Amino acid sequence: MGRERDNRKMGDRKIGRGEMGLLSFSCPSFSCCLWLAISISSLFALPAVANEPTDADKALREKWQAVYAEIAQSIEMRRGETKLDLAPTPLLFYTNPVRATDQHGTMFLWTDRGRPAVIGSIWSALNRLDTGLRNITHEWHSLVEEPDVQAVRGGQSLWSAGEPGIAWQALAGSPAPASSRAARLIQLRTAARRFTASITAEEATELRLMPQPLYRYPEKVEGAADGALFVFALATDPELVLLLEQYESASQPAMRAAFARFGNLSMAVKDGERSLWTCERGAPGRSEGKYYLHWRVEQRPADLSPK
Repeated sequence: MGRERDNRKMGDRKIGRGEMGLLSFSCPSFSCCLWLAISISSLFALPAVANEPTDADKALREKWQAVYAEIAQSIEMRRGETKLDLAPTPLLFYTNPVRATDQHGTMFLWTDRGRPAVIGSIWSALNRLDTGLRNITHEWHSLVEEPDVQAVRGGQSLWSAGEPGIAWQALAGSPAPASSRAARLIQLRTAARRFTASITAEEATELRLMPQPLYRYPEKVEGAADGALFVFALATDPELVLLLEQYESASQPAMRAAFARFGNLSMAVKDGERSLWTCERGAPGRSEGKYYLHWRVEQRPADLSPK
């Protein structure tokens, strides 16, 4: 990202010099100056749709979404002896234009009686050595307090969390759950906006809260009045998960929050000026425990053509 910002600044300086040159140039007629202005500006104008995906790009991405869904459906998530339910609709299809390898993927959610239990993503990026191939990555995170969460595929164990996935934190000053579902959504969205999050590679970058939850608890979930799952993103690429849950309480705060990383860089969350949650930078390519990341599980042709 630093290089991109530097390039934009260089572009601004080049345009500035062109404008200054035009102002100091003496034209014999207004039409001559106007022609020169149009000619110079056209040299620096960028096509308005240069980065817009073509219809062919969109069609290919839809095919990749089907690939990601097929892989997710082949993975069985378990909590103890209980098989978790894969939400029938993926949470999000995302791209990351900040990265240079045309990264895109789909987020999925496995639930336990309506509560989020595991959030996962199947994504891919172009192989740097052979852009005719895409490397497929598996990534997921436990969203429960118990350690006994695992993933199985084709009868083989892929992952066992072995530790609590989240730690709930009570939110002081939170209001009692509203009586209507619509009003509770407003309360949840308002609570999500109280947090700011950042991610650090070479320098800290603020993450963007997606304003709508990717998942909402169904009615009458045991032990909760309501709840929702939000994400903080870099472009549209989710990097941090926020869980909010409301419950009835006469003596304690009526809402609690939990966070889960969805990237291997260091991240931090603040509630106002108070540091609330942090995670350290992880090892690239492979991570075990509550957060699972496995780069390059397999490769497929970038255009999904038959081998």
